[in-house]
Amino acid sequence: MKKGQPLTGAEYYALAFSCGYEEPKGPSKIMNFLSQSKCTDQIAEYYVQAGMHGTPEGFLAAGKAIGTGDKAYMYGQAAYQLAGNDPELRSDALEFLSEIRDGVSNRTLANQQATALAGSLVSNRRYASSASAAPDSVVAAGAKPKLTWLDFKNPKRCEWGPLAFRPFVNSVRATGKNGAWRAYPTRIPGISKPAGIRIIRNERVQNEPFEYDFEGRWNGLNVVGLRQGSMQGYPFKYSGTAIRFSDPVSVVVRRLTSLGFPVRPDGSLYLVEKPRRERYSGPDGSGVATVVDTLATWVVRRGKETYFFCDQNDEWQ
Repeated sequence: MKKGQPLTGAEYYALAFSCGYEEPKGPSKIMNFLSQSKCTDQIAEYYVQAGMHGTPEGFLAAGKAIGTGDKAYMYGQAAYQLAGNDPELRSDALEFLSEIRDGVSNRTLANQQATALAGSLVSNRRYASSASAAPDSVVAAGAKPKLTWLDFKNPKRCEWGPLAFRPFVNSVRATGKNGAWRAYPTRIPGISKPAGIRIIRNERVQNEPFEYDFEGRWNGLNVVGLRQGSMQGYPFKYSGTAIRFSDPVSVVVRRLTSLGFPVRPDGSLYLVEKPRRERYSGPDGSGVATVVDTLATWVVRRGKETYFFCDQNDEWQ
């Protein structure tokens, strides 16, 4: 209670989060003990209360705090049903349900309990409406591999991690006298079937781009592959690196923003160019040249896919 008033859902959520937070450990054992949270055993319950008071993310957080089993599954379903117009929450809930599905003893009963809970909260006007429970077939189909290797060393600078860039290495090579490109089978970490590779020959860009086809989950988004090579409208004529999603631009942009990527609210081209002077020397002489540090991001819809380009290049002029 706060001055005689009940807590809101957002306040319950913040309370649960604070219960799980601990200060970094220092050299003093006494201070470490004093800094430890005294309400860790109430985290799940506070998250449940957040959900009960109009914050559906609380139900998903409660399920994750519980970890496994029927109750965790029930709260995950409640979050899915009460997500409203939040496709990210619904997607996150579906991913969680897919992960713990096999450890649930009675999914039918858990679904019924979640539906009853959601219905009572709508009746009590804590929520405007609720959706049907995610069918078991949809939950099973949502069990896509997590692409944890698809990481970035520094999202703000579009620095791809070494594992993230590995699928591009030697997967397409020039062959024959005319130097025609040829694609080779490429293994994707965590996926048994080699990724299909397509060479895109009908786009008006300097170098022919390649697209890698595979499916997985990355930070709550649905990945359908990668792309190496530019695209019309992108500032880098000879290069470009993109993750391909099935999710709409708005969903991708919101998640990328939360992860710290410099993207515009509508996904349009974000371009920063910072020139600097660099000395050079070589067989043909030495001198000073202008180098332009160029950072670009672009979230664009093409057909049924959303492309997220993220690149940083030094261009010598």
